[in-house]
Amino acid sequence: MRKIYLDYNASTPIDPAVANAMRPFLEEAFGNPSSGHWASTPAKAALEQARSQVAALLGSAPGEIVFTSGGSEANNLAIKGTFFALRKKGDHMITTAVEHPAVLAPCRFLERLGATVTYLPVDSTGRVDPMTCNGPLLRTPS
Repeated sequence: MRKIYLDYNASTPIDPAVANAMRPFLEEAFGNPSSGHWASTPAKAALEQARSQVAALLGSAPGEIVFTSGGSEANNLAIKGTFFALRKKGDHMITTAVEHPAVLAPCRFLERLGATVTYLPVDSTGRVDPMTCNGPLLRTPS
């Protein structure tokens, strides 16, 4: 029986072109790019080249590109980073009650630090109905 993998959001096979591009840094030039010694130089150069390539694709500056190890880390960085950077402008955040735990957990963490988080309900198709969002703030989903 042929197996079918349906969780490509969690993990996907590495494209052969990506594997070939990464091979030198997995087998030979595997120095920590954040270190300041000789072994870090090739890895740091490759990392900065990748950062520049992604920035060019997105039309941004290389310094605006941050690589993370995965979705949960990226969500934490985006949610907490935005909150702390803009806290002087307000502490109210809005999300939906059906978000992934990697979104809900940082929101709950920020609530403990004084943030106000509104968790909007969704309809049976997963959409927010703006007509039902005029009430009082909703409680944290259980």
